[in-house]
Amino acid sequence: MNRTIALFLFILLAKSAAAQNVSTALVLKDKSISMSGKQLDINTDGLPAMIKTSFNLVTEPIHFHVVNASTHKDIKWKNGESDFKSTKKGQVSWTVKNTSDSLNMDINGVIKADGMLTYTVKITALNDINLENIRLHIPFTTEAAKSIKGLGIKEGLRPEVVDWKWNAGNVNQDEVWVGNVSGGLQYKLTDQQHKNRPVSWSNEGQGGIHIEQKGKAILADNYSGEHHMKKGDILYYNFNMLITSTPN
Repeated sequence: MNRTIALFLFILLAKSAAAQNVSTALVLKDKSISMSGKQLDINTDGLPAMIKTSFNLVTEPIHFHVVNASTHKDIKWKNGESDFKSTKKGQVSWTVKNTSDSLNMDINGVIKADGMLTYTVKITALNDINLENIRLHIPFTTEAAKSIKGLGIKEGLRPEVVDWKWNAGNVNQDEVWVGNVSGGLQYKLTDQQHKNRPVSWSNEGQGGIHIEQKGKAILADNYSGEHHMKKGDILYYNFNMLITSTPN
């Protein structure tokens, strides 16, 4: 009898472990990464091209606008090769080097099986340059942006306009979740030093987050204002994202 019970428990544990392995598995195919109920497609620049749960979370690829102050135009990037690595620890990582005549932008991404996405974005000046602004645009679908939590807002329906600035009174308010009852995207702007006010993003109070409908998208405009870079200067525009079914 004891041997029968032990065998039965062993089978149950084995099935449970197998189910857990399936639910935490990451599948990499070309530049598409799928996991339990979620999918992430990577663009040629290394940033998310598409994020899906049971529906699309974004209308187009997430992207940076790095604006040259002298021309008032975006820096044009030449995308390098994408280098993907899949590990047995349940994560996929990739790197892309984007180059231009004035700046390099090195992008390193890592996603884990729970949908946690971590980006390190390193911008290096190849010569002296003045930048009008650096923006990270997250174009949410209207379906994926019905509710919001964070930026000083308690969880509820998303206001027509959200306008938030980095300042001393806004410490620990910078993590925001945008979504609906079926899923969403939680993100946080960070830097290499893990400060409450990341240096490049906050930029001495110039930076902020503006969320408002633009065309078909609910656009989250994460901006930092002017930067004056000397040759060799480095700015980090890191951010974390969590593909989630409910706000944390």
